[in-house]
Amino acid sequence: MELSPDSCSACGAGAEPGQEYCLECGTRLVPPRRLGAVGRTWERRLGRYPGDWVLTSLLLLLIAAGSATAGIVARRDTRSPMGQGTIVATSPLVTAPPAPPVVPTTTTSPATPTPSRPRPKPTPSGPIAWPARNGFTVVLASIPARGTGQKDAAAKANLAISRGLRKVGILTSGKFSSLHPGYFVVFSGVYDTLEEAQTAATRALGRFPNAYAREIAR
Repeated sequence: MELSPDSCSACGAGAEPGQEYCLECGTRLVPPRRLGAVGRTWERRLGRYPGDWVLTSLLLLLIAAGSATAGIVARRDTRSPMGQGTIVATSPLVTAPPAPPVVPTTTTSPATPTPSRPRPKPTPSGPIAWPARNGFTVVLASIPARGTGQKDAAAKANLAISRGLRKVGILTSGKFSSLHPGYFVVFSGVYDTLEEAQTAATRALGRFPNAYAREIAR
């Protein structure tokens, strides 16, 4: 016997339109808003129709499955011809640090050594005077005091100095008792003994062949 659309699906008791629970067994009744033909077919085959929410849930599941399938297809379309997916990675823009300032390199040229100038030879001093004492010396020349005698004696003394003789001087023979007066005597050195004067005279012979040792006494 087929149940009335408004009867209890559990016990078959009749129900009023809009009745929510069965008055006989207390079973919840399906509202008359269910999908009529689908609900009745469900009840005939499965014994109880849970409600129209089942169909709504199935519809939502189908929609979700369709969306997932569309997403998979779209993702496959984005793959490269070689079958590998193309991954586009973006990285944040990084600003490079500023370059360090360029410090100019100063090339210092080596200092050029200043050529040393040769030391000037000491200027030979002029003829000296005989000291205020007695002694021995080397007589280089005796020039008569008359005429140009003094000038000639000065020239001879400067020649001896230029030739490297030491303590060259000029004396007037008339002022010394050991000498004959009337001469300008050009001498070299002042010695305490005759031997020292003779040794110096021997050294001076190469430059003044007439050199000899002589005592000078007042």
